[in-house]
Amino acid sequence: MQSSPDLQPKYQGLSQPEVMVRRTQFGYNELSVRQGPNAILIFLSQFKSPLVYLILVAALISLLLGEIADFVIILAVVMTNAVLGFTQEYNAQRTYLALQGLMQHQTSVIRATVKQDIPVRELVPDDVVLLSIGDLVPCDGILLEAQKLSINEAILTGESEVIDKAPDREGATHVFMGTTVAMGRGVMKVLATGMQTELGKIAVSLQDPIHTETPLQQRLRGLSQTLTKLVLALTLMVFVTGLWLGKPLFEMLRMSIVLAIAAVPEGLLIAVTVILVLGMRKILKSKGLVKKLVAVETLGAVNVICTDKTGTLTEGRMRVSRLQTQETQWGPKRAIEVMARCNNEEGPVELALTEYLRGKLGHEAEILAAAPRLSEELFSSESKFMSVRVQTEPGLTDYLKGAPEIVLAMCAMAETERQVILQQIDAWAADGLRVIGLAYRDFTHTLAPIPLEQHSAYTWVGLVGIDDPIRKGVPEAIAQAQQAGIQVKMITGDYRRTAERVARAVGLNVAVDQILDGQELSSLSDAQLQQRVVYCNVFSRIRPHDKLRIVTALQAQGQVTAMIGDGVNDAPALRRADIGVVVDNATDVAKETADLILLDNNFRTIVAAIEEGRVIFTNICKVVAYVLSNSFAAMLTIFGALVLDWPMPLLVAQILWINLVIDGPIDIVLGFEPAEVGVMQQAPRAKTASILPPFNLGLVFLVGLSSMLGGLGLFGYYAFVENNITLARSMVFALFTLNSLIIIVSYRTLYQPLWRAQPICKNLWLVGAEFVALVLTSAAFVIPTLSGVLQIQALSLLQWGIVLGVVLCLVMLVEIGKWVFKWHSGKARKIEIPSI
Repeated sequence: MQSSPDLQPKYQGLSQPEVMVRRTQFGYNELSVRQGPNAILIFLSQFKSPLVYLILVAALISLLLGEIADFVIILAVVMTNAVLGFTQEYNAQRTYLALQGLMQHQTSVIRATVKQDIPVRELVPDDVVLLSIGDLVPCDGILLEAQKLSINEAILTGESEVIDKAPDREGATHVFMGTTVAMGRGVMKVLATGMQTELGKIAVSLQDPIHTETPLQQRLRGLSQTLTKLVLALTLMVFVTGLWLGKPLFEMLRMSIVLAIAAVPEGLLIAVTVILVLGMRKILKSKGLVKKLVAVETLGAVNVICTDKTGTLTEGRMRVSRLQTQETQWGPKRAIEVMARCNNEEGPVELALTEYLRGKLGHEAEILAAAPRLSEELFSSESKFMSVRVQTEPGLTDYLKGAPEIVLAMCAMAETERQVILQQIDAWAADGLRVIGLAYRDFTHTLAPIPLEQHSAYTWVGLVGIDDPIRKGVPEAIAQAQQAGIQVKMITGDYRRTAERVARAVGLNVAVDQILDGQELSSLSDAQLQQRVVYCNVFSRIRPHDKLRIVTALQAQGQVTAMIGDGVNDAPALRRADIGVVVDNATDVAKETADLILLDNNFRTIVAAIEEGRVIFTNICKVVAYVLSNSFAAMLTIFGALVLDWPMPLLVAQILWINLVIDGPIDIVLGFEPAEVGVMQQAPRAKTASILPPFNLGLVFLVGLSSMLGGLGLFGYYAFVENNITLARSMVFALFTLNSLIIIVSYRTLYQPLWRAQPICKNLWLVGAEFVALVLTSAAFVIPTLSGVLQIQALSLLQWGIVLGVVLCLVMLVEIGKWVFKWHSGKARKIEIPSI
């Protein structure tokens, strides 16, 4: 970085002793950033689930009773779940060291009248720092000197428009850490370093984590509490009933534990984890990186998306979208000359002009811009124009560009023509365009040139309209979100008129009462904001802390909110939202805080992620109903045998074999079911929607009761009529095994007949799991070692036929139950009620 040679004598700077005193007082210029997730803590967090606690209690009881094999099997289930969850979550949660990534390694300062380059972390208050184009401002400070200095503060404000800075201009004397010098150069005096900067204050606000349960965690907690109460109540009832019937104490204790093991859905834990992992991978294929496992399902509950404008709905870069020139043969040519030669390629406007010329002319644009420049007047916020004098073929040519009304005032033309152009300028501005005026004046060898600083006698060329284009696919994605019952709210720091134009362009409703300006928002109390925020679609002139208020107000209204942002200013709101979403080119601070990163910077990706979240929730509901149906069936069968004073129809090893070896893989692959038709035409589910709604609960009882009747019927006949208790248990074991393999077909779609489900070939994993389960079932009956462990014997074809007939009857009952439910409700839809 170069500075003027006279800067060093002008500024004394700090001496080394003064630097050491300040460093002792203020420390190094660095930001305290929380470290990335610790591997051990991520692994331990996999055990933070009520369902895990319930299963571990069953394992502990088995250990106390000396059932080592049962203890090992149950413990293996828990560890497998923990490893699966840890692997996926650890890989997704990369440490970004966000705020440190914003800082330069070196900066130029003046100390003891000498210019020197030092590490940024060594800056202290009162240091004199030199700034030039492209630099990141290394700390907060006040300007001492500025030469056409403009700074991009998008990282703090969220808007890409550069801000002109000057030491003598009110409101423009301060510069802030992490912002970028877009144009010019300057000298600043350091006022604050490290955590005392504005950027540091944002970092402080992110230090204390917000521990809020996701909707899935709330539902699983509710389900686990219900199961725990149910298991304890039934176990106690069995224990008391047995003692009342005169059964030995130890026998009843053991039987109660067997009943508890039968009721605990060991396979559910792994199934839910795998469904979430699979969802993360599917979303990743759609270019979305989910950083936390449980956030996958939360996406499906989102009913409000709050999105930034710049860089999210728009591309975040200026682009020439309109060009209107004088209707002469030289009009377009002169416009191109002005854009090429009156251009320093500094700032977003000039870069947009350069990009436009390169697209039109290719390499010729560089040749055109290379004409010898004799003098220039740089653009400033006061003058609002730039002019250059260039050596050309006729002699000399002055080129002028800037605010159109300023440029127009320097041109010679009739008043009527001037009024027409002014009307055109107003019309383009109303469309949200940034309008640039173009002009020139020629001096031939016979015409003496006037000074460049004399601003008159220009010839009007035309207008250039520059906008920040809408990202490709955003309007379609917003339409899809709205069709799915999801509100999309645009939050921007831009002016109301610009915000309205962008909102209309992407398909948002912008009625008068649906737009809330930042000034009006500031005057509202939290209670008033909560009433307004639900109905407003556009928020303009919003400051960073306003975004946090908006998200908080939406959550207070029970909305599940996704917040999309890309700058440091968005981090607190991203952190507060149910789902924080950032684009791939967002700041590292925003990425660190977010739950979902859009790797392709495409708004459509979040809509795809929400669709996958809905599919995940639906599949979890299917798995929960299926697993509980099997567990409830085994529990009722054992309880019925106790009441009848019969021997145990199923042994512990048989229960675990059915739950883990047969049901376990099928539980998992049921979660691989593709999306059902119309999943994005449904309204978002309520935040309190149960993962076991009334119909699913009724299905659990229906399957459980019918399985109990079938199982006890078979057991009673073969145990007491045939007088073969091993054969009786084998028949019950075969019934529950085949029931698991066949009845799952009905669970593929819970609210439609099984013949309306997606073709089973859409879930080849389920086909494979069914085949493997059939092989393992056959092996259990024909391999002596397995038969001995399970205490079963081979069945005849007639006996297999009897078992199959009972199972098909159960399937028919389930389908009848679906029909009754559909008839009763009037339509096939998912019912939303508070979690049980």
